[in-house]
Amino acid sequence: MSNTPIIECKPSKWFKIRAVLILLMLTFFTAWFFKDGHSGYREKNLEYVSQQLFAEKKEGQSDYIVNAIEVFKSKEFTSESWAEYASAQTLPTPNVERGLLPRDLDYSQKWPEELVNGYEALKEDRPDKLWKEYSARMKWSIDGPEKLYDEGKIREQFIVSGICLALTLFALFVILRIMGRNMKVTDTSYFAPGGKEVPFTSMRKIDKRKWDNKGLALIHYDDEGSMKKAKVDGMVYGHFNEEDGKPAEVLFDHILDNFKGELVEYVSDDEEDEAEDSSSETEDAETKE
Repeated sequence: MSNTPIIECKPSKWFKIRAVLILLMLTFFTAWFFKDGHSGYREKNLEYVSQQLFAEKKEGQSDYIVNAIEVFKSKEFTSESWAEYASAQTLPTPNVERGLLPRDLDYSQKWPEELVNGYEALKEDRPDKLWKEYSARMKWSIDGPEKLYDEGKIREQFIVSGICLALTLFALFVILRIMGRNMKVTDTSYFAPGGKEVPFTSMRKIDKRKWDNKGLALIHYDDEGSMKKAKVDGMVYGHFNEEDGKPAEVLFDHILDNFKGELVEYVSDDEEDEAEDSSSETEDAETKE
């Protein structure tokens, strides 16, 4: 029996493009969630704390939060005395919140210069005008975050990032596994992607109900008295491009030309679900082999 392939189908461009896109997507989400946990949410918390300086006092607001407009209204200030007072104030960050703010934050930093020089706007009760100027300078959203991200939320980002990393590594493993495989036919046999040789004489039934629209077919064959299944996956291996000569189609036609058993070509709505189950069983069988 010759093992020289008449036609060999390697992983197709269709599969390679989608594999790269999947890896890029998973890598992006891994980095995105890690960035949010490491610095993104902390930056948002700094933005929140800073915005409260320019905001009106809210009901139920934490004691540590300072509203410049409330301070301004609490006593009589002149332009000079306000500038002197405001320039000596530091950003309100109590100890409990320090773990939620950027790691490199200078906790002795002073109030923004927009507030220090904002006497006229505060006198007009327009701290929002000063926030607009400051947020524009800092390249922050004028709306600002609605609340602080607590330790649990920050931790969640690292957990999701870890999940995405695990999925990335699993996808890479599967892709590399597929890239190291092929399917081929010889004068006497079909070799499935897992390397299993299926002689034409052992084939009993071919289910090609999904071949025309999904490029999938199932071969039922006799393996030493036990019925097993092998998959022909034309989308992943070879594909059907005209310019490449439709290698998957040629391979499958060669199998059919040498096949003498039952050919299943049509499917009803009820049988569609059964075909899905069969496909899953085949993948499990190939993995075990």
